[in-house]
Amino acid sequence: MAVNTKSLLSDSVVDLMNQAVIVSGNSYNKVDAYATIRQDDMASSIAFTVFSRMSAATTPLTDGTEATSTTMTDTKVTLTMAEYGAVITSTSLANIATAGKADLASAELVGVNLGETTDKLGLAAVEAGTNTIAADTAGTLDNLDLREAYTALANAGIAKFPDGRYVAFVNPSQVSDIKGDYITIAQNTDIGQATSGIVGALEGFTIVEDSNVTAGTVVCFGMNALGKAVALSPQLRVVEGSDNLGRTVNVGWYGVMKYGVIDQNALRVLTGV
Repeated sequence: MAVNTKSLLSDSVVDLMNQAVIVSGNSYNKVDAYATIRQDDMASSIAFTVFSRMSAATTPLTDGTEATSTTMTDTKVTLTMAEYGAVITSTSLANIATAGKADLASAELVGVNLGETTDKLGLAAVEAGTNTIAADTAGTLDNLDLREAYTALANAGIAKFPDGRYVAFVNPSQVSDIKGDYITIAQNTDIGQATSGIVGALEGFTIVEDSNVTAGTVVCFGMNALGKAVALSPQLRVVEGSDNLGRTVNVGWYGVMKYGVIDQNALRVLTGV
């Protein structure tokens, strides 16, 4: 993670703070591992392109006759950048009283905020999906709900993630409904990033427990459902405060990005579970 600093803190301290932000941020963001991420530095917007699939060629070709060509078509989804960030102020007295731990603690808090914020932004985007499925039994998540979502995604030809499954993000309140049903699996490293929150697999889904999902809602999706556009990757910012004696340090994060749904067909939202 890049660092932008305007303070009297030593480089070694800032490096430790940066590592704390990275570790904490990755621990609290679970959704990015399943997002299609595109970065274009300093762009005001980024377009994602979804190409339409070709129809199955079930008619035999005729000898000496040209095969009929179809025009490639696509749909573009453009995400417009937005600024995000948060800051916390640490004081010299607090740092002295904690033997230098306050600066590192402030960085850890900033990292947690970064992870929670980006996780919520990503989940809010997919929760707003237009393809909804009402609960089989109101107020309860069961296998039939997940089976219906899986069937809809599979029939639409949606690609699974490299682990061979779709993903379902579930609030802890609903995880308890299926606790006796899912198969425990290892943490997901198949998609290139260790992901916290994975509790198991059920009905063709990797089940991710995430308190940032709205209770009563489950978001089920496959590849290229969620997009993340980045113009400036979130970075640690360390800036001296306005105190005349330099007794305060502002520690925060800042990034320019946007989450959005790329392909509505690759997403199903279970409601009323």
